[in-house]
Amino acid sequence: MKFSLIGLGILALIGIIIFLVNYLPKENLNVNQSASHNVTVPKNAVLYKEKYSFYNFADPKENAFTINIPKGWTVSQGSGLIRPYIDAGVLLQATSPDNQGFLYISPYGVYTVPNNLLDFAGFTEGKYYDPSGGVSTPMLVKKYTDARDFLNEYVQQLNVETKVLEVIDRPDLINQNPIPLITKQSAAEITYTANGLKYKLIDYNYLVEYSGTGIWMASLFGYFSPENLFNETEYLVLQSQESFKVNPQWAAKEAQEINKRAGIISSTQDSISDSISSTFEYRTNSQDRINEEWSKTTLGVEEVYNPETGDTRFVDSGAKYYWMDNRNNIYGTETDQSPFPLEDMTPLEIKKSV
Repeated sequence: MKFSLIGLGILALIGIIIFLVNYLPKENLNVNQSASHNVTVPKNAVLYKEKYSFYNFADPKENAFTINIPKGWTVSQGSGLIRPYIDAGVLLQATSPDNQGFLYISPYGVYTVPNNLLDFAGFTEGKYYDPSGGVSTPMLVKKYTDARDFLNEYVQQLNVETKVLEVIDRPDLINQNPIPLITKQSAAEITYTANGLKYKLIDYNYLVEYSGTGIWMASLFGYFSPENLFNETEYLVLQSQESFKVNPQWAAKEAQEINKRAGIISSTQDSISDSISSTFEYRTNSQDRINEEWSKTTLGVEEVYNPETGDTRFVDSGAKYYWMDNRNNIYGTETDQSPFPLEDMTPLEIKKSV
């Protein structure tokens, strides 16, 4: 049963990739929010107030990753890299003063599939089994559960009154090129209400089988808010997940440690390291275009940036051209002429998908 702990770092990273890279909202709802205009500006321009801003959160434990968090949101104590099963996982939780928030935990749980050997040793379904001798968190003996059923079980076990609004499969989150040992995958999404808040929770499960042993892992990603803030929350969480980056130095070191624990030959280290770091940052052009159109349609938000510094701002959409003065005020115009010809104005570019 030693296999059950080998290489779980790579498998946990696959789960992280599924959510933080591939998750896309499924709904386009219209929300119209206008910018404030408190300053006198030329007739050919509009002053745009920055709509959203973010701060950078770095993993405090091993500097394994960074992610942008909406300004005003607080990251919970304990967030960062976790190692419940020796190899790496991620726990992220952030909340706002307005009861908005998100949670991502991978692995949420690692389970061992019942078999005759476990039954003979007394580890029947529902009991915990620890092949590590106390080094890692014991695994629950549990049959592999599809994501849809797993989410229903999760909500039913909450000690609050809930109302399930929708449960759907998410085949778009399934890894189309899994490692050879992965024999089953499933992903689903549930939307429900509880305690006056609306929740959306996504689960991705996969099963690894080897020499009669089955280990499966569940990863959860979700967000919540009051109903009237749900579109905004969804947009902010989307922006955060797009900013998730793995430290390549950490990835290389982790790959080496995984190799030591798993006994993988050294020639494979470079390819493992590359796959860990590059897959985290992978996005398809079609996904970028969907994200761009979704943010404009849903919240009327435009992402503009300084092409020289890369500094990015989020403002209301509506102008064809955007400019920033030396006080960081942003102006929108319908022409490519500076709204203040005598001042040093920086033209901003609108983020476009390739």
